[in-house]
Amino acid sequence: MQNNQKALGKIKGSSIILLVKDIIQSSEFYRDLLGFDYEEIGLDEMKHVHVSRDQLTFILHPASKSADVRPLSSLQGGPQWDAFAYSDTIDLLFNEFKAKDVEIVYGLYLDPHWNEFAIRDRDGYVIAFGGKASN
Repeated sequence: MQNNQKALGKIKGSSIILLVKDIIQSSEFYRDLLGFDYEEIGLDEMKHVHVSRDQLTFILHPASKSADVRPLSSLQGGPQWDAFAYSDTIDLLFNEFKAKDVEIVYGLYLDPHWNEFAIRDRDGYVIAFGGKASN
């Protein structure tokens, strides 16, 4: 490092917060169908759940009212997905989720340049996965 360059802090990852209608059912979806680890976090009325798999973490936070759960992907003019994750074994991940009857929104698209598919969770969030195939 040159003397005039400042050391920059590094960001190791992120967590995506999803407002959910039923914290128990949503947690079970991620744990039982998608293979995520489950951890309750917070105290008293601030409780929420972290669900993690590899380097992807969602913070599931209970909505006060079901109507408050409005995935961005469901809004007119909104994005195609609510979260996007990467994998080096996209085909294996797709087959795993499909075998567990997870709703597939689109894909699996495989081509030499990019591979991708998307699922919908129980609250309507569309989560896309993209990256390399295992072969």
